Amino acid sequence: MALFRSTERLNLRSYKESDLDTIQDLWNELEVQQNTAMDHVVPRGPKFKETIKGWLDNDRFHAIIEVKETNEFVGLVTIRDDNVKNRDGDLAINLTKSQWGKGYGQEVLKFVVDYAFRGLRCHRLSLGVFDSNERAVKLYKKIGFVEEGRIRKANWVDGEWRDVVLMAILDEEWKAELPQ
Repeated sequence: MALFRSTERLNLRSYKESDLDTIQDLWNELEVQQNTAMDHVVPRGPKFKETIKGWLDNDRFHAIIEVKETNEFVGLVTIRDDNVKNRDGDLAINLTKSQWGKGYGQEVLKFVVDYAFRGLRCHRLSLGVFDSNERAVKLYKKIGFVEEGRIRKANWVDGEWRDVVLMAILDEEWKAELPQ
């Protein structure tokens, strides 16, 4: 297991082949799907692992999140860099429902945002989140993300259309919040 980094309570590490089923289980959790702007549902079958590996291998950064003391799976965080020229990273984080409400999201996001700006040299870090995922929107704002716009009625979930809130944070905004 290649340990990438530890926070106070969590380990972040690269994925390994044996994580692929756990990742798929995460993405197929109903509550996670109801709060995820992108459709990651992948039916089990021969192409399943190949598909997920393709997604992860194309990310600029990805990490499995585990509880430091127990190695219990918490989730996955990724940064894609589809806009390399402009140093814009696209952030995604999914935590398994059993780990919600423990402060792990905030702990991971603080580290990952800092790493995006200092380690990956991103200029901008952006994300999309359902407007109905109020806890996540509140957390992103607490970290320093700013709402930049909305994609109205972009995703059909549970019999209704959901807006996707577009949020971002710039490197200078993050640096201004750091202790001097």
